[in-house]
Amino acid sequence: MIVGLPKSVRWGVSAALLILTTALPLRAMDEETAKTIADLKAQMQSLMDEVKKLKSQQSTNTSVARLRSPTPETTDSSKPPLPLAPQPLGYTPFLTPKVSNPNRKPMLSSEVREQASMEQVVEGTTEFTPRSEQQQQMNLPQLDVSEKGLIFRSADNQHMIRLGGLLQFDDREFVDPGSSDMSKFLIRRARPYVAGFFYDDWEYRFAPEFALSSPNAQAYQTTIADAFINYDTIDEIQVQAGKFTVPLGLEMLTPAAFIPFSERSLTSNLIPNRDLGVMAHGLLFSEKLSWAAMVGAGARNDTVQSGLDYGTGPVGYFRLFCQPFRDESEVPEELEGLHFGVGGNIGWQSQNNGVLTSNLFQNYSTDGGNTFLTFPSGLTVEGEVWRISPQLYYRYGPLSLISEFTAEKQGVNTAGIVNTSGGGFSNYQTTAWNIELDWVITGEPASLGGVVPQHPLDFSTGEIGAWEISFRYDGLAVGANMFRPVDQGGLGISQTTNATGVNGASMALNWYPNRIIRLGVTVEYNAFTGGGAPGTVVENNELGFITRLQLLY
Repeated sequence: MIVGLPKSVRWGVSAALLILTTALPLRAMDEETAKTIADLKAQMQSLMDEVKKLKSQQSTNTSVARLRSPTPETTDSSKPPLPLAPQPLGYTPFLTPKVSNPNRKPMLSSEVREQASMEQVVEGTTEFTPRSEQQQQMNLPQLDVSEKGLIFRSADNQHMIRLGGLLQFDDREFVDPGSSDMSKFLIRRARPYVAGFFYDDWEYRFAPEFALSSPNAQAYQTTIADAFINYDTIDEIQVQAGKFTVPLGLEMLTPAAFIPFSERSLTSNLIPNRDLGVMAHGLLFSEKLSWAAMVGAGARNDTVQSGLDYGTGPVGYFRLFCQPFRDESEVPEELEGLHFGVGGNIGWQSQNNGVLTSNLFQNYSTDGGNTFLTFPSGLTVEGEVWRISPQLYYRYGPLSLISEFTAEKQGVNTAGIVNTSGGGFSNYQTTAWNIELDWVITGEPASLGGVVPQHPLDFSTGEIGAWEISFRYDGLAVGANMFRPVDQGGLGISQTTNATGVNGASMALNWYPNRIIRLGVTVEYNAFTGGGAPGTVVENNELGFITRLQLLY
């Protein structure tokens, strides 16, 4: 074929054919000869069109290759480019991968992971999922509008801005509620965000919150959920500063949009959600171990309504999370999805009488978001605070399992508690646990990064999107010192208006018509120990039906 010959030969043959086809018509020809020449002309024109098309494609590919290739000064001819990992099955709608250097190793920072970074490489769990796992193509557009958000890029792919948001609308209905405000419609989260990177290595995220700051909040509030910068030039160590999720609990680090239930489990009552601080984190041992260490200002548990340093003393957080069989060909495939780790924190806090109790302590709430234990007014922090949280995560195909145990000890000063006498330095302890099983019925892989339907809803083809069912058992035990009288060293909390413990069971069914919309219902039951006062949440055991419409863009 002409296009396979050398360039000089191709043009020689082309010239000969042109001379031949223009000379032959001058001579007398029969009909057969004329038809043959006409066919030759048509074939020649087709060949010329093919040559032009191939030259155009070659020019385009050369331009793209130049954009993808590193500069001559940074090229190591002895090392081939690293292949790009496949598109992840989970989806993290926060940062878009940086692509200025195709040889760059994947980086780890949420969440989400929506949330903070410091997480082992699990799809969507972290705020900054490794870029090579988020995108295969390198020739990305400077403006991209898709189900992943609105993305603006610089021509050299050194800078990027991404716009999106999360909206969750709930209908919460409870059977025989003890309190009249338990059943209601509410906007659980309304969180626009802007995220991205600049100069390739500097990642950022800013996300205000215009809805509830915590599961048991009584009014809508405006606050800042995330505001941080992360420097991630190498895998082994990165530095992040600002307000973000602390490196402690696995479920708390999982983005709120990807939790199959309406609320996190009872263990979240013992873990700070956001805090202000500086964190170092990274990946070691071929991405088998992630680590994080943070110094924070100190924050109350399970709320994004934090960000003020009340001068009570800094708190140090840490987390180690391991995937020991990652990319190990010698072990069975079933073991690769095993993850386990431990998180915790320790600090020494000084008393600050000028701070309201509500800014230091977050009341405990059920899976349905209702308060079952209230801290007494006038209580302040003082002394040692520590938490420990061993955790396990396993996934295989459409199945996944999460288990977590959390223990908290908090030093307090009870001298200022209203309507009491005596008191002074004391402490309380609380423990909680959960185990969750998740099954994606339609076969999509289970992931902490949420479910992305392989076949979005389409009535014309009979596609039904993705369906997921989840089960959870959790519990919380409040230490006895919470209920001792203040003059006996306790906190003086009432055992009739507050529960001394809770055991809960929940089931969730979710439908994902596409990656943006999620419709789900959670049925949750909580059995209280203690309590029973009329007109309180703990008057009866809690049975609730929480229906949620979620938009994630």
